[in-house]
Formats: sequence, structure tokens, C-alpha cells
Amino acid sequence: MAFQFEQPLQLKHIQLKNRVIRSATHSFLPDADGYLTEAEYAMYEELAAHDVGTILTGHCCVDPLGRANPEQANIYRDEFGPQFERAVEICHKYDAKFIPEISHAGPRAVDNDDLADVTDRPLKKNHHARMLTVDEIHQIEQNFIAAAVRLQKAGVDGVQLHAAHSYLLSRFIDPYFNTRTDAYGGSAENRFRMTENIIRGIKEACGEAFPVLIKINSDTKAEDEESYEQDVIWILHRCVELGVELVELSGADFINVPKDSRLYYLPIAKRYKEAVPEMPMSLVGGIRSAEEMEQVLASGIDAVSLSRALIAEPDFVTKQIAGGKPSICVSCCRCFVLPHMHEGVRCIWAWKAIRAAQKRKKAEGSTK
Repeated sequence: MAFQFEQPLQLKHIQLKNRVIRSATHSFLPDADGYLTEAEYAMYEELAAHDVGTILTGHCCVDPLGRANPEQANIYRDEFGPQFERAVEICHKYDAKFIPEISHAGPRAVDNDDLADVTDRPLKKNHHARMLTVDEIHQIEQNFIAAAVRLQKAGVDGVQLHAAHSYLLSRFIDPYFNTRTDAYGGSAENRFRMTENIIRGIKEACGEAFPVLIKINSDTKAEDEESYEQDVIWILHRCVELGVELVELSGADFINVPKDSRLYYLPIAKRYKEAVPEMPMSLVGGIRSAEEMEQVLASGIDAVSLSRALIAEPDFVTKQIAGGKPSICVSCCRCFVLPHMHEGVRCIWAWKAIRAAQKRKKAEGSTK
């Protein structure tokens, strides 16, 4: 049986070998200096070898003041660029595309005592963020553009802007965070201005044919969800005009979605696709089987993005093609805490297998 997700997807300037995307997922594998490790390269190879047609990296930091995690790949200086060449080579060996996601953490940054946000606001743990100045916004825009130039020199297949999950670009887009009254606040056009300036800058510096993708939240924590939905439709139309290759739709609060929920962003994603059919879109969230991947594509969405299912089973797609069972992932989100407890371990099922092997070894030793 041939699945629709196995079919190639032609975008404006790039063809994907199938419709399965590894959504940008923080791996906890880069070293403390921001360099990719052997474990990171091995992860990319395992994914590419198992039918993941497009691999988005975990978010790569474009600014030393905007680093989200102590174990995050950096791309804010020229010396960080060449490390991506090997990852490109690995993925291309399997005809998979390799696209780094670039990001600024905003007030979620680590190792930064001068936290800044869209607007002045109190943060958790008695911290406080001041409002970014317009000059600082312009500098961050330039940092994103410079990061894309470095990555293009490394041979990547494009970049994705992280404008979701409460990172800086998403905070400008979302009225829940953005209450500015200048050119970067108010209307959807103003709130999207920072992201648009980055897209335009990348296109100017890297050429119109260099693919730019975006991840955005399909929903908001703000009370006026209907107004936000209309804003996203405006943004999607704008992305078409700007030559964005693909928009990946995620959500503002996926961690707190009930564990047994599936395809929780599909209803709103369908409305976006119906409103802006010319914008290629991918959906991430609660996709755990071939049947669900096919359901997303049957709705008109162009591709499926997988995250936790590939953490639990890097060979998930290959298994689905062969008629395998749905993902073993139970959406427990332990993958966000396990790496801090057990280095190199992301999935609770992997940790249980390790513990079982340790117990067997101990039992075997006690019988000798």
C-alpha cells in the first residue's frame, strides 16, 4: 500500500522527497560551547535513513543574549557555520533535506542578566524583562539575517524562523504578549513587522531562491481567539507575497494538551488552508500513526511534521510504511526532563529499556 505521505512535495524553490518533516526539536545534544556533537550527527543519520524526508534542526541561537538552553547549537558567529556542512552531507546521502531552525529566546534566555521582551513585564522567579528598543529590534533582525547567510555558506537547504512557542518572534506576533504602541505593535501588520523584515533581509542577502520557512502558533492564549485567527490568515497571505516556502503550524500550549488527544490543531489548520490554499503548510501535534498522517494530508494540509513520535522511535516512519503499529509515544513529555537526569536519554521507553538491561546484568552477576 502506498501512502500519500510517501509522495514528493514540490515547494516554490525546493522539492521534498516525501511529505514527512522532522519538526524542529531541541535535542539536548550540542555541547556547552554551541557545537554539534557526534550524537547529534548520529541522530540526523538515523532519521534520514528511516524515511524522514526533511529534517529541521533544534532551534539554533542567532544571538548570544538569546540562547534558550545551555546545550543549544549556536550560529551567531562565523565559526559556528562549518559544523553544519557535515549534517548536510549526512542527510543528502539519503536524499533528505536539512534545514536549520533559527531562533532568539527573548526573555526565556539563559545566562543573561539583562532580559528583554516585546514589552516591559514581570517574569517567573522574581525576574523582570525590560522592553526592547527599536535599535535592539533592528540588531536582532540583522542577527537572524547573518545567521541565515552563515548557514547558506554551509550548504543547508534553507532556514526556518522559529516564530512559535513563546520565543521572541512569536511574542511580537501574538497580542497576548505584544502591547507595544509603536511600529512593532498594534495591528497584525505591525506585529509581524520584525519577522517580515527578517524574511526580506534573508531574501536580499541569500537570494530569492534560498528557501525560508516559518513555524507559527495556530492559536493564542489571548481571549480574542477569533481575532487572532484572522491575524494569522493575514500573515499567511503575507507569507505568500514574501515567497515563504512553507508555514509549519503548531500551537501556543501543546505541552498541556491531554495526553490522549490527537490532531489537536487540525481543525484550525484546515480553516487556515481553506482561507489561504496557495500557502504550503505542514501540521505538527498529536500525529501518532500512518492513518493520522493520511488524515492530515486528506484535509488539504501539504505535509506532516513529527516531533515526539520520532523521539520515541526514530524509525517511526519506516515502521508505518511497513504497516507497523501506532507510535509508542504516550505524550508524557518526560522527554523535556529526562536529558537533565540521564545524559543522552530522551524517551521514557528508552530509559526503561536501559534500566531493564542494567537489572539483567546485575542479576546475571549475582548468579556467578
